[in-house]
Amino acid sequence: MSWRGFVAKLMYWPVRWLTRFEVIFDETISADVSADNGSQHVVYVMRSTSITDLLVAQRALLKAGLPDPTEPLLINGTRHARVMYLEQTRAETNEMAVEEFQQLLQSHEKERQLNVQLVPLGLFWGRKAGQEPREGNTMVADLDNPGRWRKFWLVIFSGRHILVRGSRPVSLRQMADQHGASRRIAQKLARVARVHFVRLRHAVAGPKIANRERVIRELLASDALQKAIAEEVRSKKISPEKARKRAHDYLDEIAANYSDTLVRILDRFMGWMWSRIYNGIHVEGGERIRSLAQAGHEVIYVPCHRSHMDYLLLSYVIYKEGLVPPHIAAGVNLDFFPAGPLFRRGGAFFIRRSFKSNKLYSAVFREYLNRLFQKGYPVEYFTEGGRSRTGRLLTPKTGMIAMTIHGMLRGQQRPISIVPVYLGYEHVMEVGTYLKELKGKSKEKESAWKVLSSLRHLRNFGQGYVTFGAPINIGQTLDKLTPQWRESITYGAEEPARPKWLTPTVNLIAEQIMQRINDAAGMNSVNLSALALLSAEQHTLSREELVTQLNVYTKLLRDVPYSSDAYVPAESGEELWQLAKRHDKFTVVADSMGEMIRLDGTSAIAMTYYRNNIMHMVIVPAMIAAFACAHQRFKLADVVKLLEQVQPLLKEELFISHARDDMQLWAQAIIEHLVSAGMLNTGADGEYSTVARETPAYFQLQLLARAAAETLQRYAILFELLQQGGAQGRAVLEQAAVELAERLSAMHGVNAPEFFDKKLLSALISTLKREDFIEVNSEGNFVAHADVGELSDTIDRLLEPAVVQTIRQSVQRRLEH
Repeated sequence: MSWRGFVAKLMYWPVRWLTRFEVIFDETISADVSADNGSQHVVYVMRSTSITDLLVAQRALLKAGLPDPTEPLLINGTRHARVMYLEQTRAETNEMAVEEFQQLLQSHEKERQLNVQLVPLGLFWGRKAGQEPREGNTMVADLDNPGRWRKFWLVIFSGRHILVRGSRPVSLRQMADQHGASRRIAQKLARVARVHFVRLRHAVAGPKIANRERVIRELLASDALQKAIAEEVRSKKISPEKARKRAHDYLDEIAANYSDTLVRILDRFMGWMWSRIYNGIHVEGGERIRSLAQAGHEVIYVPCHRSHMDYLLLSYVIYKEGLVPPHIAAGVNLDFFPAGPLFRRGGAFFIRRSFKSNKLYSAVFREYLNRLFQKGYPVEYFTEGGRSRTGRLLTPKTGMIAMTIHGMLRGQQRPISIVPVYLGYEHVMEVGTYLKELKGKSKEKESAWKVLSSLRHLRNFGQGYVTFGAPINIGQTLDKLTPQWRESITYGAEEPARPKWLTPTVNLIAEQIMQRINDAAGMNSVNLSALALLSAEQHTLSREELVTQLNVYTKLLRDVPYSSDAYVPAESGEELWQLAKRHDKFTVVADSMGEMIRLDGTSAIAMTYYRNNIMHMVIVPAMIAAFACAHQRFKLADVVKLLEQVQPLLKEELFISHARDDMQLWAQAIIEHLVSAGMLNTGADGEYSTVARETPAYFQLQLLARAAAETLQRYAILFELLQQGGAQGRAVLEQAAVELAERLSAMHGVNAPEFFDKKLLSALISTLKREDFIEVNSEGNFVAHADVGELSDTIDRLLEPAVVQTIRQSVQRRLEH
């Protein structure tokens, strides 16, 4: 036994007792490299030659079903090292690894069936990024090989917090076939592996941390802020000292004070807390963000905003995915004691709601954000600006996106990728507060007392859902939208001019972000149950009807997915109801014929929040079902015509990502599913027809159709006002639409708070104008286009006659008065 083997045997049990680890392997480490499948042709590459690291890695790899790193690799009777070391400070270790790489490549030239998988393996003790060197000092310690004495203290203090990170394997078969087996190729392989480990450490631990006061000093001394301070002196006629102090105060208000120690403590606390308030957290798309971070991208997370839990949940999930938590743009209203200092140490930096008229603040914030980009800190911001009170995505605020592109124009070298993130919950603790605010109650100011009082409401919130959507590479997107964008890049203190292409490009990117958030949406037991019950008469269904309808929704969305990233639960309707039932959101009444489930009063209004989370996923199937129920017999072309006409409105209201040209294929797939599910029949003449009205299948189709009722009613109100109201100003049209929606809500029991939302109706009017349904006469008033009448009649036919009559009579009475 070698001396190293003897020491490893001696240290095995002490290391086992003192260490605990988490393991994250890329999904591409497939089953064919698993020892369970009999394949032992796996070699590991590590940075650290530490025996302690090897012992921890051995336990992690065996737990994952991969070959033991302490056992040699045998190829045709020849022993090869199972682990190769690329140590930063020891040239002889690197040379040995190059020799072993070359020998393995030569073995592939001799044996054509051989395919050794090279797996990079990183171990991170405490996931510390380290400190930036102080002025006059140089950091010389290697974080991966800190020396025996430092390693001893790492085991003592960080041994219970180790991350074992296995990266995507490299096929040596492919390398040998494409590049040969020369020493130059082996050296290149070692060099690429070293770069990979540098990027991996950056992705896991983040850039080195700088002292907060030092950050503020450096930013104040930057050319850009010196220029902004001088401009403040000239424009406000104040002294340079006062202007500099003002800039310092702004930075002090904004800047984070990130602490990896606090993050590690919060990780343990959050792990304990989530296990008590959530049944679990379902995560999709983790591989995406790990790949981006390891490829050297500046990653910007842009989630939807449902709850104050969003900040904590997303950072926790990102950390558990083996990545450094982002710096989060938080509203300055959250900077109160003691939460503010804690948030800062967790990576929050604070931003005012509006600062358009404050040029110095704008310059200070831009420079701080640019520094985060330049240093490589991941960033998180909410484009909606605030939490959604209705459960729908809000119209995006584009300021942070514009500043992100501004960073590109300041010569940002690393690629920037925006990652849209869907956050979903089975219970949002603020929903009751949202309803009060929608009824007119003023938003309460955040405070320590409010936070403490909210802790009383902590209970089991069911399941949480986090999906990382399709990333948007900003550079590539700008290349497509604005090929000449690089002409606007500036360096130093020179501020980029605001090019003409910036605003329309930012708006397009903002729209893409919102669509991709919705593409990543997840259905769950609560939002599906809410969708079914809110579509039913009196918001009541028998248990059997509810369970069947849950199966209708999930089977439809599995067979015809809304998008490749959308999540549809695998549970049956009965299992989903059992999950939803635990949240006490539904009233269950039993009689001699069985159980009835209903939503009462305030509960029904609250449940619109959860339904609205997924409304974009079901709106088109619901409209097709409504068309089928209204016409009984119809052709595909008639449905497609309607969907193509309303697609711009659905895109504006619900951020659906399907283009107008996609409607035919989408509608055809949905109709074919409805035929296979027994809700529609197909005839020899290409027509479709509904099944008999007295059948359960027709009831299911009708329940699906009613999900579109409120959307169609909103459109009917606007079209009726345009048709009957004659020429009218925009403000008059908006006010009339709000009043009619409120009247319809009162008369027909529409409980959705967003039904008569003025901002939503105003946005729809803008879309109708953009799509030429509205014309502007010489006096600047709105006039209906000739095509409005036909579309209005089509939509009216999809609604209940009583609703149509209310709309028409209300418009007539308004005109009379």
